[in-house]
Order: sequence, then C-alpha cells, then structure tokens
Amino acid sequence: MKIRGKLITAFFIMTIIPIALIFLCVTAILNRQNAMFADDYNMEDGNIRNYDIVLNPVSFFYNIALPDYQSIYKITQSSPNKLLDKQFLEQINDVLLRSGSYLIVVKDKTYYYVGSQEKFKKLGSLPLQSIYDENASRLTYIDNKSNSIIKEIVFGFSDKTTGQAFLVIDFSDIQPRWFTVVRDIALAIFFILLSTGTLLVIWIYQSILRPLNTLRLATMQIGAGDLNEPIHIYSSDEIGKLCCDFEEMRIRLKNMVEERIQSEENTREIISNISHDLKTPITAIKGYTEGILDGVADTAEKQQKYLQTIYAKANDITYLIDELSLFSKVERNSFAYNFVSVNLERYFTDCIEDVSLDLESKNITIDYYNTTDKDTCILADTEQLKRVLHNIIENAAKYNDKPDGHISVRIEEVKRKPVAPPLYRQLKEDGSDLFPQQPPDEFIQVQIEDNGPGIAAKDLPHIFDRFYRADVSRNSSKRGSGLGLAIVRMIISDHGGKVWAESIEGVGTSFYFTLKKEARN
Repeated sequence: MKIRGKLITAFFIMTIIPIALIFLCVTAILNRQNAMFADDYNMEDGNIRNYDIVLNPVSFFYNIALPDYQSIYKITQSSPNKLLDKQFLEQINDVLLRSGSYLIVVKDKTYYYVGSQEKFKKLGSLPLQSIYDENASRLTYIDNKSNSIIKEIVFGFSDKTTGQAFLVIDFSDIQPRWFTVVRDIALAIFFILLSTGTLLVIWIYQSILRPLNTLRLATMQIGAGDLNEPIHIYSSDEIGKLCCDFEEMRIRLKNMVEERIQSEENTREIISNISHDLKTPITAIKGYTEGILDGVADTAEKQQKYLQTIYAKANDITYLIDELSLFSKVERNSFAYNFVSVNLERYFTDCIEDVSLDLESKNITIDYYNTTDKDTCILADTEQLKRVLHNIIENAAKYNDKPDGHISVRIEEVKRKPVAPPLYRQLKEDGSDLFPQQPPDEFIQVQIEDNGPGIAAKDLPHIFDRFYRADVSRNSSKRGSGLGLAIVRMIISDHGGKVWAESIEGVGTSFYFTLKKEARN
C-alpha cells in the first residue's frame, strides 16, 4: 500500500472507526439501561427514547409516568367520586408504586389519601386549592427537596367540593443510574480511542517507522564501511522502494569496493610478475653483451649467436612492456576506435593468412569457411578486431595439447527474430501502426573452434573476466596476463556485439562473437 493510501487509512482509523464504534457502544449501553428501566417500571422498550436518560432525565421520567397520569386524568373527568373509594385508590397506588410513583388525593384542602407516607414526609409543601380553576387544573412541579416530579390535576367532586390529585414521580433513582450510564459511555469512549490509537501506532510503526529505522541503521553501517549486512524490505510502498534502492546501492558499492580491491591485487600481481619476468631477459642481455665486450664471443659465429639471443630477449622485454601498456588501457577502459566499412571476405582472408604461417610452425592447421555474400560489409575498427582474432587464435594455439592441432573459423549470417506483434492492431491518431513490424536485425556470427584440452564447466563462466586463468584445465605456466579474453569481450561489446564460449573437456572449445552487418543503401 502506498503512503497516500496509508494516510487515508489512518484517517479512517482515527475518525470513522472510533465514531462508528462509539455510536454502537452508546446505543448498546442505552438499550441495556432502557431494558433495565422497562423491567423496573413495567414498561415497553418502545416507549423509552434512547438518549433521554442522558440528555433529559426529567423528561425521561415524565414520559415513563405519562400513561399513569393520563389514566388518572380520565378518572377525574368521568368518575371523580371513585377517588373517594380508598380500596380503589389502593389498587391504583399499588400499580403506581411498581413504577416508582405514588398518588396523593386532596379534598377541600384536606389530604384524603397519601400513597406513601415515607416519601410524603420528604416532600415539600403542595399547593392546595379551595376553588376549581380551569386554567390551573393541570400543572407540573419539580420538588428538588425530594427529587420528585409532581403532576397536579384539579377537579370537582359531585358534591361541588374541590379535589386535587397529585401524581408524585420519584426520580431520586435516576442520579446513580445516570452516573452509571455516563461512566459506561466514558469508559467505552476511552477504551475505543485507546485501542484504535494503539492499533494505529503499531501499524504506523510496522509499516513506516520500522522501515525508516532499518534504513537509518543501514545508512549508518554503510557510512561506517560495513557493506555486508543486507537491508531487509518489509513493504512495497515508497519506503519499500527506497529500501530497494538503498539495497541496490549497497550491492553496487560492495561490488565496486570488491572490484577495487581485486583490481589493486591484480595490479600488484601483474606488476610483480612483469617485474620478475623483466629480470630474466635483462640479465641475459647484460650477460651476452658482457660476453661480446670481454671478447668471449671471439668468432663471427658466436657473435651472431649472441646478437640473436640479445634480440630475442629484447623482444621479450617489448612483449612485457606491451602487456603493461595494455593492462593500463584495460584499467582505464581507454581503447580508441576508428570504425570504417570493411569487406568481410577480404578482411578475414587477410587475417587468416597473417596467422596461418605462425600456426604452421607450431604444427597447427587452420580452416576458413565463409557462407555470407562476398559483398557483405561490416563497420569495425580493423586493428582492434584483428586483436580479437589474434587473442582467440593465439590462446587456442598456446594451450594446444595435441600433436596435430586444428583450428577452424566459420562465418555466417544470422537474423534476430522480430518481436511478435500484439494480438490486436493498435493505431495512432494519424492511422499509422502504434507498434509497427520491425525488420529483423542482421548479424554476422564468427565461430572459432579448436581441438584443444577444453575448459572445465566451473571455469567457463569466468574466462572473460580480467586476470582470470583456468589453471586447472590449462597450463598455468604459459606466459600471459589473463587479459586476452577480457579484451576480446570489451572490443566486441564496443562493436555492438556479444561474445560467448562453449567447451567440452578433452574435445575442444568453440568461441563465438557477433558483429553488426552494415545496412545496404
């Protein structure tokens, strides 16, 4: 999930979810209290509105006693003399007591019936009337002394006397219940906010802060030079991608450091080897030169022999210097190219002729096959491409272990398969194809095969690495710096081609490389 999505989710977790949970919890708490009130006061749940107990408890109790009040009012209007029957009043009062209320009847300012003497003693003074006043016949009082709601009904008896009926509703029980409801609601809100906040903090820590902390520690390790500890990736969001980038950077830095260390070791090794190898020809040159100067070579034949030896040793020194110069260019990747159009047949024929005489002296035959058109041309640097051929052929000749060596060079034209078109044709606004069919790329493939000792399977993937020499399958005593095939890969890559090898131990090795064919006008 992206960070934007996480922020939106966090907003819902902080707002919508707590509001929904609080609403459900408050509703459940109030429904539970309503059910308890319904049981205590013998009422139907539908007659109790959920939020009155919290917002307006007086109205809540008023609504509870409203059906009883209406029943008493009907009696005062239709049969007021029934309120003089104490047995009837006891029946009514028993019903009222079950709902927390009681009845008081007054006749001519005299208390005729009191439904609860205990609660009546706590009650304040009631407004007793001697004259029937229609405008004040139905009044409601709140007595704070006894925490009661008093509903008054003024009526007249059949003997023309004034009567008053007081329905006293005791709401002293509402305060502890109200505190209980408020406490439960407050606790529910607190635990909902606490749980959602805890979940949100854990989620943000796991998805954002933990990767950032991991990234910070990894940055400190990289800054301290420790490139071996991998960066663990926990998500696919922007932070996860940043961790991926840091991991790629760490791997590249590690590879660069390892390459630098390896390069330094290789540099020390090749300089040490060349310095050691230089001592032998220089010592020989000095010795034969002193022999000539001291008159040891006292005949023309000896002098000629000494001079030829000096010349050969000088060539060895030249070869070692060339190796050192070549190593410097490889390290700097500073090969210079001069690409020209070259006729493929004439160029390779000349190259094969150049090396054939030297190979014959080593008892190695070479065959050349070219199946391309005689007019085929390539764009190449002739000197550098010749170096490629010489390095591969000389490498094969150097490690040849057969009495009759054989090398074959085959050239053919290959075509890269075009990318398959989409299933449905897609057009641009101008009506042309969005994905036009591309003509296949044409390449020239060169194969150089020998019948030498072959290369071990474990060494084959590394033979194009710099300074790598397969000492197990090849004679490590052969003179060489381990740069020949690395140079081959570099030159072919700069020509826009690729190079690879296939080998079977004891049978031989085949080297392949490709060159781009020059397009014809």
